[in-house]
Amino acid sequence: MKRQVPNELINQPDNVPLLRKPLILMMRKLLLLLAFVLFVTGASAQESRMSSGIPEVKAFIASLKATEQTSRAAASTDFSQASSVEDLVFKAHDAQYLSGGVVKTYGSKPRQLFIDATSMGGLNNPSLLKNNVDIVTIRINSASDLNATIDLSQFSSFKSLKYVHIVSTVATSASHLSSKIVNNEERLTVFYSIHTGEGNQ
Repeated sequence: MKRQVPNELINQPDNVPLLRKPLILMMRKLLLLLAFVLFVTGASAQESRMSSGIPEVKAFIASLKATEQTSRAAASTDFSQASSVEDLVFKAHDAQYLSGGVVKTYGSKPRQLFIDATSMGGLNNPSLLKNNVDIVTIRINSASDLNATIDLSQFSSFKSLKYVHIVSTVATSASHLSSKIVNNEERLTVFYSIHTGEGNQ
């Protein structure tokens, strides 16, 4: 008696490559879509962080302290970022001053650089000692300084730099200062203070 073999509706060995091709194409499209979403999300997060305003220095230090108090990891180590920032902002260290193209250096390993907004173009001055600078304080002294762009890529050769402190002697807002900052890097934390003589912020 002859054995009957049912007709195969799907010839699997021949169809497998046909099924793989659309699957591979779909996976590629999904990966491209995922990469695009991640890129847009990262860019919008950076933009919203800057557009919402940079933190005021005392509020920034207070938030660091609050975070460290609730964090077990911070409690178990001697390192405190809040103390480090507070120390750099409010205490004197070896420092450099750049104003009007003239560099004045106090100490052999300056950790602080003080610069007025009009002197930003002088950051390539060979007299500047850049290796140990942890914080740059940029002073805004006039209304015209408020309209100048602060390009943080100019600090790319400051390898130890962590903080940029913008000090304005002219009344302004965090959102205005944020709008003037361009080319910020992930490694830099920017904060501000305003000292107009009418109740400092």
